Amino acid sequence: MKLMRALSLFFIVILNFYSAHSQGVELAKETFTAPNGAVFPNHWGQPPLRQTKDLKPLPGGYGQGSGTLARWIQKNLDTDARDPTKNNPKKKKISELEKEIEELKFFLSRAKFTPQGLASYKTKIKKKEKQLNDLLGSEKSTIPNFKDWVKDGKKIPEGLIFTGGSPWFNERTGKNRSPEEVYRMLYKKNPKK
Repeated sequence: MKLMRALSLFFIVILNFYSAHSQGVELAKETFTAPNGAVFPNHWGQPPLRQTKDLKPLPGGYGQGSGTLARWIQKNLDTDARDPTKNNPKKKKISELEKEIEELKFFLSRAKFTPQGLASYKTKIKKKEKQLNDLLGSEKSTIPNFKDWVKDGKKIPEGLIFTGGSPWFNERTGKNRSPEEVYRMLYKKNPKK
């Protein structure tokens, strides 16, 4: 009788766990804190359990701790820097949409459509591009074309900082850059398109 109660209780707990998990309810994750009390990002996981006894400044403003902990933090910071979309859902969605639009356009360039099929496929691409523009906000829409940029006096957008102070001078070659090179450098866009 006690065995039946224990088994039924066990199955109820398991069923509740799976139902919560299947409904998208995220179970509480354990958080780990740095020596200064700051919380490490959840996706880093658990810090190393065994650490050296030395004391050194930790990267990322996490206070002071062991060399082992410093290497673990630095490794995670480097990984995050290599893939900035990993924990930014907006950037992740933007990169997914850009990839999807690129694939749709590639398929459009090599497929043969009926007139109705072509119209609906182009509509699908337009919807994806609208989603992308909505996510980007006004960021992409404020990029002037090359002719307008030259006509407006080749102004450099505010907030940009360049090594050497000016995008017009190339320190590597010792020569001035052309307006096309500066435009390409500022807006990551081909001036001839």
